[in-house]
Amino acid sequence: TTPPIAKWIHVTAKRISLAISRESIMSRRFSLTKTLSSVFLSSDEKEEDDDSTNRETSPKEDDEGTTTPSFLRHEKRGPAVASILEKYAEKIHDDSFLKIVRQLEFWHADHTDGESGERLSDEDFLALAERLARIASWREIVDGEKDEEKRMKIPTVRFGRTELQMPIVTCGGMRIQQTWMPDNLPLLGANKAKAVKSKSQDNLKDVILSCLKMGLNHFETARMYGSSEVQFVDALCTLMEDGTIKRDDFIFQTKVFVGGSTTRDEFVKSWEASWTNVSKLGHVDLFAFHAIGKDDQIDNLLSEAENNVYGFALELQKAGKIKHIGFSTHGSAANILRLIESNKFSYVNLHKHFFGDYHAQGTPDSLGGHGNGACVKRALELDMGVFCISPFDKGGKLYRPSAAVASAIGPELSPIAFAALHAWKTQGMHTVSVGFARSSDLD
Repeated sequence: TTPPIAKWIHVTAKRISLAISRESIMSRRFSLTKTLSSVFLSSDEKEEDDDSTNRETSPKEDDEGTTTPSFLRHEKRGPAVASILEKYAEKIHDDSFLKIVRQLEFWHADHTDGESGERLSDEDFLALAERLARIASWREIVDGEKDEEKRMKIPTVRFGRTELQMPIVTCGGMRIQQTWMPDNLPLLGANKAKAVKSKSQDNLKDVILSCLKMGLNHFETARMYGSSEVQFVDALCTLMEDGTIKRDDFIFQTKVFVGGSTTRDEFVKSWEASWTNVSKLGHVDLFAFHAIGKDDQIDNLLSEAENNVYGFALELQKAGKIKHIGFSTHGSAANILRLIESNKFSYVNLHKHFFGDYHAQGTPDSLGGHGNGACVKRALELDMGVFCISPFDKGGKLYRPSAAVASAIGPELSPIAFAALHAWKTQGMHTVSVGFARSSDLD
C-alpha cells in the first residue's frame, strides 16, 4: 500500500498547481493537513492535559479518524493563516508546507517563548506564519530577481590561508547519493553508469542548481560516500558542458581515507580510484585526508619516513591535481590539536557544536574551553580554514528538535539558525556543512 505521506505529497503537488482562492485554501489545505497530522502528530505526542482540547491547543480527531492541527480550528488564527498560505501557496514546495504546519502546530500549543515565558500572542503567531511562508518561497524570490546584484546570496568569507572565498554554508554530499555501496566491491559496488542515470541524479542536479542560485558553491563529498563522488562530478560536468556554469563557479572538496597501517602504495591506489571519478573537473580545490583521529593514523600521516603518504599529497599538489591539503576528523580534541599544531594543513573539517561535539568532549579549560573549542581557536590562529561538520545532525538533530530546545530558543530563531550562528559568530568558523537531500532543505 502507498504510505500516507506519499499519498499526501501526490495530492498536494496536484492541488498546489491550481489557482487557490481564499475560500478554497481553507477546504483544500484543511483536508490535506488532516492526512499530514495523522503521520506527524501521532497520539503519543498529544498533550495529556484533560482540558487542553477545550482551549483548542491540541490536535483533534474527527469522524474519519484523522487528526486536524489545532491552529486550523482556532477562530481567529485559522482563517488568518489560510490568508497567509493563500498568498504564498503557489511558491511553497510540498516539503516546505510540511515544515510550516509542523512548526505552527508546535507554537500554537502550550509551548512558551523561552525568553518571555509566555505563549505567543495572536499577532506574534501570525507574524511567525508569515515569516515561515516567506522563507519557504525563497526559490521564487531568487528566480524572480533578474538583477544579479540584488539577488539574495549566501555570504562568503576568506577560508584561511587557502584564500578561497568560502560560502558560509556548504553542500555536504552524504545524504543525496544513489547508494552507499563502495564501487571497489565487484559484486556489491555501485554501478557508476546506473547511478548517474538514476532519479537521484536528477534530484542532485536540482540541488546543485538551487545551491548555486543562492551563492552556495562549495560541494563536499568523499571517496567513502558510495556513489556520491561520481554523481557530484557527473552533475557538475554536465552543467559545465551545457554552459550553465564554469569551473571557476564552484569549489569542489573530496576526501580519501588513511589508516594507521596504510602504505604509500595503498594510498596511491585509493587516490587513483578517486581521481578516476574526479579528473574530469581538472583539479580538486580542497583535498582532505578523511576521518583522521586515532593515534596510529596521525603517526602515519605525520611520518617523516621516505615515501610517506603526506609526501604523495604534496606531489599531487605540485602537479596541479589538488590545490589545498586538509584533514577531516571525528577524533579527540588532543589528537586534533596534534594535527593542527603540525602546521602541515591549510584547513580542517571538525565538529564544534553548541549541543555537544560528537566524539570530542572534555577538552580541559586550560586549552581554550569545552570540547573542540581549543582546536578551532588554534586553527584560526594558524590561519587555517575551519569547516564545521554536521552542526544540525550530529550537533543535536536540530531538524527535529526537542520541545525543550525549541522553547528555550524561541520562535524568532529556529534551532538550526541558532546552531549556525553559534558556529559563525561565537566560534568564528568559516562554513557549516548541511547534508541536503532535496532542494527544499535549503529552507
